[in-house]
Amino acid sequence: MKSKIFVAAFLGVSLAASSAIRAEYPERPINLVVPFPPAGTADNMARAIQPALQRALKQTVVVVNRAGAGGAIGVSHVASAPPDGYTILYSLLSVASLPDQAIVNKQKPPFTLDQLTPIAMLSAEPVAMVVPANSPYKSFSELIAAAKAKPDTLTYGSTGFFGEVHVRTAAFADVAQIKVRHIPYQGGGPLVNAMLAEEVDFALLSRALSLSQVKAGRLRYLATAGDEPWADPPGLPRMKDGGVDFDSVAGTAIFIPSGTPEAIEKKIRQAVAEAAHDPEFKKAVSSMGGQVKYFDGEQFAKFWASYVKSISAITRRIAATETWEAPK
Repeated sequence: MKSKIFVAAFLGVSLAASSAIRAEYPERPINLVVPFPPAGTADNMARAIQPALQRALKQTVVVVNRAGAGGAIGVSHVASAPPDGYTILYSLLSVASLPDQAIVNKQKPPFTLDQLTPIAMLSAEPVAMVVPANSPYKSFSELIAAAKAKPDTLTYGSTGFFGEVHVRTAAFADVAQIKVRHIPYQGGGPLVNAMLAEEVDFALLSRALSLSQVKAGRLRYLATAGDEPWADPPGLPRMKDGGVDFDSVAGTAIFIPSGTPEAIEKKIRQAVAEAAHDPEFKKAVSSMGGQVKYFDGEQFAKFWASYVKSISAITRRIAATETWEAPK
């Protein structure tokens, strides 16, 4: 009888201690994993929100770059990490294409999307066609005319095969009715460096990724996607004005491993919401030409489901029709 009482008391104390530990989350530093190299859109945004997340969580947040395989290495790391709230993913939305990419290449997917729980979207960057400063193409219409006159001659750079820039530009080429050659790089930073070195003719880049180089006179904007005019820099022509009605944004979002305890997930959601509305975060994003676009919960879950369906269709079409080459 005494033994049973002792066991019951021990279990009660253990459960209470366990609950206390969970309630103390986070009790140690948190890794914010970016599945791309430094200096790209996702990395820039992660580093911008890092201080605000630390303030919201009252704990150290460390940005960790786990680049490779178009983002698959970093995303797989998070997808298979313990669901304890200490490994969080900050990524481009385009990682949604990675499982389908593996399938069309007859490979085992490195992860499945149901291994990730979407938390919130943080940004939706406006996009423009960018060329090197010394490019012979002085206008959007001139570049499109050259691409139509010489199919498969002009080259465009991307952040990796099936990455966001690749999928975006493949969709753009369909709308513009042009054929251009794809040259993939290992992330936004390497792509910008390739543009500066004049290794490719053009790229469709987010404003946050390209604005500083444009202002420095190293790159040039030819036209913006979508209907909304840019205030910085002002007066840019729209692709629509050049006969190509195309719209696209570069989105970033936060995810956690599925199976994370509800109490911890709730704390993360609250912290991300607080960080997204932090004045210092908004100021940091604005200073690099970015644009905060926050939504979470059911609204983001529905958007994510729709986005996954859309990017899956584009991924499979690219795999069936497009050829590509390695960077020189």
